[in-house]
Amino acid sequence: MQRLHPEQQNSSLGISKALQEEVRMMEDAENMPTNESKFFAWARFYISLYYNKLAVNCFGCLTGWKWYNRVDDYIILGALPTPTQIRKLHAQEKVDTIVNMCLEFPGYEKLYKDLGITQIRLETPDFSIPSTDLIHSGICEIVKRKEDKPKSTIYLHCKAGRGRSAAIAICYLLRTYDLNLTECQALLIGKRSQVDKDLVQSDEIRLYYKDLLLDIEAGRCTREQRPLD
Repeated sequence: MQRLHPEQQNSSLGISKALQEEVRMMEDAENMPTNESKFFAWARFYISLYYNKLAVNCFGCLTGWKWYNRVDDYIILGALPTPTQIRKLHAQEKVDTIVNMCLEFPGYEKLYKDLGITQIRLETPDFSIPSTDLIHSGICEIVKRKEDKPKSTIYLHCKAGRGRSAAIAICYLLRTYDLNLTECQALLIGKRSQVDKDLVQSDEIRLYYKDLLLDIEAGRCTREQRPLD
């Protein structure tokens, strides 16, 4: 599933007007949220976004947090990227696909079009785990793109790169490598220390793993050995 929205760069993170466009579209739809609910959604988004920015940019030397980290040769997991970071990731890391987990952030359509980047939206509410169906569709898309373009890179993000996108990253590791839930959690934390430590306890990820084991047993998919650190 792909859903793109206009790029805007008029705030420090290039997100303010893109979010305004998202709200305008919501207002045109049925079941429009109230002004109060929109205010609290925006407030929560900005507060937690700038908390993450502070933890990375000001205290990263103490917390060990980074804006993004490479998980393996194909996946980079990170926080919501700025336009400058996107250009850097495209030029230096060969990123040609963005997987955006944010329900609350539309992405940068014009910038992605200019750079030839495809955005895939797996829209999941903040502080939530993506549904098992969404995990399945997202992992299928990632695996297909990896088979088609093995030398490119996918940048996988939510707002902070700790919960929603990390859940997809764990499921990608489960699907790709011969590892169990605990091993995938440990591997991901080793790559990105700020990842939620309890993700593998979620019902959605456990159900995805159960489905995956059935597929492996039936010969519908195979996995690789553990990636080199």
